Amino acid sequence: MRIQSIRSFGLEMRFISGVAPHMLRAVTHGGTVRLTEVTLDNGAVGWGDGGKDDRTWEGRSAMQALRSCADTGVQMACYDAVGKALGEPAHVLMGSQVRSRVPFAYWTIDLPPQNLADQVCHAATLGYRVYKFKCRPWWDPVEQMEAAQAVAPEGFKLWLDFNGHLKEARLALPILKRLQEFTCVGGFESPIPQRDIEGYQTLRSRLDLPIAAHYAAGACHVVSEPGWDSGFSGPGQLAAGSADGYVLGGSDVDRVRATAAVLNEHRRPFWIQTVGTALRAAWVSHLASTCAMAQLSSLAAHDLWERDVAKGPTVRSGYADVPTTPGLGVDVDVEAVAELAAQPAVPAVRRVSTVIYPDGGRWSFSGEQQRHEAFYFGRCPGFTPGIRLRVWEDDGSAEFEALFVSCSAEPMYHEED
Repeated sequence: MRIQSIRSFGLEMRFISGVAPHMLRAVTHGGTVRLTEVTLDNGAVGWGDGGKDDRTWEGRSAMQALRSCADTGVQMACYDAVGKALGEPAHVLMGSQVRSRVPFAYWTIDLPPQNLADQVCHAATLGYRVYKFKCRPWWDPVEQMEAAQAVAPEGFKLWLDFNGHLKEARLALPILKRLQEFTCVGGFESPIPQRDIEGYQTLRSRLDLPIAAHYAAGACHVVSEPGWDSGFSGPGQLAAGSADGYVLGGSDVDRVRATAAVLNEHRRPFWIQTVGTALRAAWVSHLASTCAMAQLSSLAAHDLWERDVAKGPTVRSGYADVPTTPGLGVDVDVEAVAELAAQPAVPAVRRVSTVIYPDGGRWSFSGEQQRHEAFYFGRCPGFTPGIRLRVWEDDGSAEFEALFVSCSAEPMYHEED
């Protein structure tokens, strides 16, 4: 089977209203998604998302692409197309299936307390029982968990992802001990920079809830100082016993399964984490179903779209059914694809985000990356009681322009609006 043609194009997708303002202010996530269509010489058509439009695979073996293609969109589309050509589900091409239902989680970035409560209710309605949530220093995490616990169904758990913002174990312990008092909190991800192995050992010895870490990688959003959190080697993490479970990126099948084999030897559970469409969710469910230690809730964040290119795997009581029909097992809505491809991009908007403290002090920022690093580097105190974030989108006013210019060069401290 050879790849006859590759067609790749961008889709302009829209986030659901409950998270859209927060997703659009983030530096790591946007609404543009790349979709790839692969047609084989036998007529089979497969679909994938992500990737970089690598058309060098045209004319080459689709079977080889399953193993060797570095473009995630093309590789996924080949799993779909080859599976359809052979009449087999994608997981058969990946490895031996160990489960037909995989634990699956809901996901969002940081949200104000009431928005978080609304999303807990929404996630529970969709069938989720685990919610992976970005916990950030510009919000009061106790207020957030109070709001979440007030509405969370019995047994519903939030895993709080700090991306290293708690800095070091002595600062992290009081906050994490308070948060573990909430029955809706299930565990903590990357509470401190992942190079700090001794800090992780301290936290594991002093806390009652599990800690997850990215395997063999850093977790902090620092770009101005390369290597600031380069992480620690996977074997080093396992030897030190620094985490209870691990997070694997969802890109290449062989890479994930190779790491899964190591974690299986050490009996360490993990989840697969990525952001994409319903196609990516199906791909993750197939892959997780072949990994014995993929026992934690994987995710693809596909339920954040107002309109998707397909219907994703059904989630019931926290588990996604792995598709059983050939390929990825989802039917692409070609009408939705055409409309999303034709939809104009969301206009770029300048924003000033202001972190407000209970005593009236304010720090204003012209961008999310600037704000992340101000907290990482200790310019602003984080996770303090009553702290909150306010975002001001460019309204054309002279007041906005003056504040945006003032805080563009560096974060600006002020006591009044």
